[in-house]
Amino acid sequence: MSRTLLGIDVGTTGVRALVVTEAGRTVVQAAEPCPPDTREDGRAEADPEAWWAAVRTVLGRLGPSLGGVQGIGVVGQAPTAVLVDADVRPVRPAILWLDVRADVEARVLESRLGPGGAEAIGGNRSHAYFLGPKLAWLAAHEPRALERAALILPSHAFIVLRLTGEAACDASAGMLCAPLFDARARGWSKLGARAVGVDLPKLPRIASADEVVGHVTKLAAQLTGLREGTPVVAGGADFAAAALGSGVIEEGQIGLMLGTAGNLLVPMTEPRFDTRLIHSHHVGVARWLAVGGTLCGAALEWFREACASGASWETLEGEVTGVDDPRDLIVLPYFQGERTPIWDEKARAVIFGANLTHRRAHLYRALLEGIALGFKHAALVAEESGVRLVDVVATDRAGRSGVLRQILCDALGVPLEWTDDGGGTVRGAAALAGLGTGALSDVGALRPWLPCGAGRVRHVPEPRSQARLDQLFVRRLALYESLKSAFSGDNPPELRQ
Repeated sequence: MSRTLLGIDVGTTGVRALVVTEAGRTVVQAAEPCPPDTREDGRAEADPEAWWAAVRTVLGRLGPSLGGVQGIGVVGQAPTAVLVDADVRPVRPAILWLDVRADVEARVLESRLGPGGAEAIGGNRSHAYFLGPKLAWLAAHEPRALERAALILPSHAFIVLRLTGEAACDASAGMLCAPLFDARARGWSKLGARAVGVDLPKLPRIASADEVVGHVTKLAAQLTGLREGTPVVAGGADFAAAALGSGVIEEGQIGLMLGTAGNLLVPMTEPRFDTRLIHSHHVGVARWLAVGGTLCGAALEWFREACASGASWETLEGEVTGVDDPRDLIVLPYFQGERTPIWDEKARAVIFGANLTHRRAHLYRALLEGIALGFKHAALVAEESGVRLVDVVATDRAGRSGVLRQILCDALGVPLEWTDDGGGTVRGAAALAGLGTGALSDVGALRPWLPCGAGRVRHVPEPRSQARLDQLFVRRLALYESLKSAFSGDNPPELRQ
């Protein structure tokens, strides 16, 4: 049996796995849905045991192909808080990156650390998105959960722990634990941990994403069908793996991760910490990553269920293909607040300008444009730091929409390439396994992994659409500013007594 590598992604809405050859050819892949609980506004939780069950289900579908696996990489959504006891049992549901309940705690941390204190430690601001405020919320509201926790882990590290009995975290996930992670020292911060109220021994050891941190145990082998003793690398955050898997490594290359979350991925040789963006580290290569984060697939799924009676994606794509202008409709897709660059956890989605002539296709087109303009806003901030957008590579499920890809291309104003098997999180996870086990000598060996020619779809900006989106972007900014006080619950100045 040929030697292969296994990549696993613990995503926001499900688990995926991919087996590839050492030359990067896909052997087999499978997925299992595992949706989070978002029934309460601002909150997002999931059962880590459901992730573990989904991993076992997915691996069961891969069947005999697991026999040749020589190395395993696991990546996942971040930042996520998985609290486990000494027996590796979750003490409460995991708190996901989508969860923004800790806005008060974020402000308290900022006060404790002083202006710019969180940024000085880890390059990121104090905001409910990051892990530190989430844990501070637990300290304030569920202190018993923190007391019972033997370890606090990212999503993927929980699966690695179940596979190997070892706990580790890399810098890509660690930096999203702000203010717990010291970006320059590449280790946990005593100052940050003290401010949050977390004991440092509860945090996993820091390892590089491609470091072999353990091997599949006998029990894990029995439960999953994996070979006992198979090496497992530390893995990292899903967005960094997506960049690696699609070959987005050098400055000037830009990645678009189009999953449940949308992430603009900007590699940098040196960090340029602008807290309007998210800052992290790359995986498998000595680069930093600036990240622009907005909602993507989750917003599209909301539309499909709430406005289209669960219509197929093919139906929606066909409808929107015939609409090149949503007739002055603007959608602010802030369904769970917004991350970069406005950092407003109180913001909510807005449909503005609708009239009786608008139909479902117009609204869907306006939503696609709203997502694309969120990426544009982040890209403009990145360009202010000196980054020049040259090549854009899009990956993941939402990118299957050719209409969305063209809108993204027009909004960003640069050519965009995409392929259904051109990268993504699971391919990046498998690449980390290859680097850690020596199957890949370095990231240069990933070049044959990247599809080219007929396997790659290329879009170029359409001038008329680009000009219209530029104008729409200005209106979008003005619309948000006019609503900002309403989102926060403040009365506008003219209504204050």
